[in-house]
Amino acid sequence: MAVRNGVRSPASVKMDEAIEAVLEEKPIVPDRSTFIDADSPNLDDEMKWAADKGNSAVVVSPDGSMKIVPPEEILGADAA
Repeated sequence: MAVRNGVRSPASVKMDEAIEAVLEEKPIVPDRSTFIDADSPNLDDEMKWAADKGNSAVVVSPDGSMKIVPPEEILGADAA
């Protein structure tokens, strides 16, 4: 997540929305989630890092849409 040219990244915005949703007791992502911008040049490495920590990866596209990927799906055969 980053701020580019004074604009917050989509993942940063969605993370804040997720925090607000938890405070309102209406979670939108699993506990232990890591938010990652879909256009990150290190997307695969960041997703693996999240999965290694037991976190789901919440991949956020520039339009703000999210894809939640559980750690088991990221690690695949490595998880067995």
